Amino acid sequence: MDQNKWAQIKQIFASASELNKEAQAEFIKRESQGDKHVIEQVMLLLNAEDEHQDDLHLTDAVASSASDFINDESLLSVGDIVENFQVKKIIGEGGMGSVFLATRINGDFEQQVAIKVIHRRYISEQSAQRFRRERRILASLNHKNIASFIGGGETEQGQPYIILEYVDGLPINQYCITHNLSIEQRISLFKKVLNAVIFAHQSLVVHRDIKPNNVLVTANGEVKLLDFGIAKLLQDDIEEKPENANLTREYTRVLTPGNASPEQVRGDKVTTSTDVYGLGALLMYLLTDEAVFDTTRSSQRSIESMILDTVPLSPSQRCLNADSTIVNKRAKALKGDLDNIVLKALQKEPSRRYSSSEQFLEDIIRYEENYPVLAKPDSFWYKSSKFLQRNTFTSLLSALFLLGVISTSAVIFRQSLIIEQERDFALQQATTAQQTALFMTQIFDSADPNNRFGGDTSVKEVLQKASRDLNELDSEPFIKAQLSATLAKVYNVLGETELVGKLITEAETYLEEHLNENNTATNDKTYRELRYVLMNEKGNMFIHTGEYEQARTTFSSSLSLLENDSEMQANNEEYNRYFVWFHYGLGTAYSYERFDDESLVHYENTIARAQSMIAKEEQYADLMRETLASRYFAYGHSLRRVGQVEKSKDMLQLGLEIEKSLNRPPSLDLAYGLNQLASTYVKLGEYEKAESFALDGLKIRTDILTSNHIETLASMGMLSNIYAMQKDYTKSIANRKKMLAAVEGLLGSSHPHYAAILGAMGQLYTLTNELDIARDYYQEAYQRFTSLFPDGNFNVTIQLTGLGDIALRKNQNETALEHMQEAIDIFERDSLPRNSRAAKTFGLYTMALYKNNLISQAQKYEQTTLEILNQLYNPQDQEYQALTKRIDGAKPLM
Repeated sequence: MDQNKWAQIKQIFASASELNKEAQAEFIKRESQGDKHVIEQVMLLLNAEDEHQDDLHLTDAVASSASDFINDESLLSVGDIVENFQVKKIIGEGGMGSVFLATRINGDFEQQVAIKVIHRRYISEQSAQRFRRERRILASLNHKNIASFIGGGETEQGQPYIILEYVDGLPINQYCITHNLSIEQRISLFKKVLNAVIFAHQSLVVHRDIKPNNVLVTANGEVKLLDFGIAKLLQDDIEEKPENANLTREYTRVLTPGNASPEQVRGDKVTTSTDVYGLGALLMYLLTDEAVFDTTRSSQRSIESMILDTVPLSPSQRCLNADSTIVNKRAKALKGDLDNIVLKALQKEPSRRYSSSEQFLEDIIRYEENYPVLAKPDSFWYKSSKFLQRNTFTSLLSALFLLGVISTSAVIFRQSLIIEQERDFALQQATTAQQTALFMTQIFDSADPNNRFGGDTSVKEVLQKASRDLNELDSEPFIKAQLSATLAKVYNVLGETELVGKLITEAETYLEEHLNENNTATNDKTYRELRYVLMNEKGNMFIHTGEYEQARTTFSSSLSLLENDSEMQANNEEYNRYFVWFHYGLGTAYSYERFDDESLVHYENTIARAQSMIAKEEQYADLMRETLASRYFAYGHSLRRVGQVEKSKDMLQLGLEIEKSLNRPPSLDLAYGLNQLASTYVKLGEYEKAESFALDGLKIRTDILTSNHIETLASMGMLSNIYAMQKDYTKSIANRKKMLAAVEGLLGSSHPHYAAILGAMGQLYTLTNELDIARDYYQEAYQRFTSLFPDGNFNVTIQLTGLGDIALRKNQNETALEHMQEAIDIFERDSLPRNSRAAKTFGLYTMALYKNNLISQAQKYEQTTLEILNQLYNPQDQEYQALTKRIDGAKPLM
């Protein structure tokens, strides 16, 4: 801080505070000599004096502002580097801090981001730890309508910052007005916001500040919801200590009173229902071009009173009262269902709103498709009870009036029974949504720091509580089955496979209870759909545990059921969705077992069907578009392993183009694609390109996940391979050792990944000619794989081939023959694929036969080796020549 400048600010402030409002501006401008920074700070002090004159001494205001000025002076400048981004310009200022536009300075792709630097007064000493924890949760919000949270930390000056996807667009209300959108078009945009909120709620994240300025629409009409979870991140820090009461009030202003829910004003717990209110306020704005309440000229107390007590006008009435003729014309279309939908979302009591964002979306769709909506006008009884609560002096007179009404309403009630019966199905759906929402609300409450006396809560702790509470949930078995399936999916992503299995079993039990209690046929649509979901998660679980044969069996059974499901086939879009799921799962399972020819067939089925759904713009077209890139990445992976390296490169690059066309921040799918492209460039001998792509993939995974996450470790493995090809064995071995320790901590030493890294270490030490060390690694890997796969599999043959190679190098020819014979027996017994690994196995077996003077057998297997090599490589290829040269060297002299 420049103390001379601060002295100047204090002096000008002291003099200006003695002047009237009219004279202050000219005096400050003259005394500051036009210095904008000085002018701004003096004005802040003067405003602080006005704001605090009732409850804060002037000296306190000056001291507070001086501290803020000193602490916040060092923000960012053009050209500063934050992580991998260079600051280009400031694009926003606010009460919480400043926002800067920055661009990525390295990597294979361009990226613009918004860096929010937070003023220190809003962050506690625990902010660094909290940011690290929160960004892992927020990074999981990988949705096309959510501006992604990319990272966070502290600047060199110690100021916390948050890196977000930069969105070049207009606030949604301005976009609607500028483009003169119809009611239908406005609702279409709103549905995209709803889908984003639904996705976040399923990921256990509440927004807390849904408003027009936090929803941008790009030039091509894409909706992006901003600042997801940042409100919570900041509020947790602000409210952590009792002495921060004034800051909490400041935070309330930042949250925009016109959109704040009653529970936020009261200081009650914030749950998913708070976002439902925010969504209702946003829809009101889109339909009427006005906020729920006009807070521009109101005091804080009157604003709070409006939010807590005033029933907002319906959208149609607002439009009738508007000055604009264009807005007036909307009133007729809004009257009825849309009025009821908006007012239901804006109910004062959370329990009277939509029970979930999903139910809100369901009612919007019902309105669009001309079905009865769940939202109804408040009943006479409800309005009357509220009137009595507000007007106790007239309660007796009101009660006498109600007695007269009761007798008349009896006839109406009898007639309404018929209508109620027709609404049974809708009410049943509402009950399902309400019970689900209640359960989810309890999960959110368990994560509230206020309920944990300041302790931190991890995602896993929240999920563990949810799993425990699920069994005690007083709800229909089918609802519990759905919740179990949802939790299983989340645990699959987290890699908690033991819990996945438990939840799937529980879900299957609940499904059986549902069938028995309701006498429901197994061909019931909802039952069948949930069964397919569970089978998909079970297959994914087996892939994660390395039980690839069980995964193949599960996905194959799922496909058989689907193909014989005539009712599902009648619903073509749902059928296609599951078709894509199961073929992709099968392809992945075959790929892990090195049956790449089979995996290619399933990947091709997946890609063709997904492209068809996109072309027809079916219900799941957007979902298919978002996942298509990952399908091409997997396809390119298998193509490379069957020797179609150039085609592999083409498919992987196509996947990268699709991923970039989604216009979203770097994702885990992109990291996977970059890793696969790096592997393909290794095969092409272009190691510098390979290293560049691998480093980009590693950076993305480290930014989104942690350095010890299994996917991050896969990127490290890719780099290890590249270093080995560049003959930098020291760096390669160091990387592998880090991976080995991390995998042991993450998955345990009994997981196939751990054994695979041991085998990779054996290969590296073979290349450095440290054969005894290499043999020990291969031997341990062999023992672990045979324990996992007693009947043998491809991974077992890799370790046997490594052991045979070492024995041949040490002229232990009989030992080499034993190892290679065992490997060949597995290959021929199980008809394992003839890929590059197979070529090496058959080649070394040929060498062992020649070394042991088994000439006729050696010649037979030499021919087999050449056939495999010719399918995979050009005779001039380095790997082709290296193997054939070793075989020639093993032949006895004639």
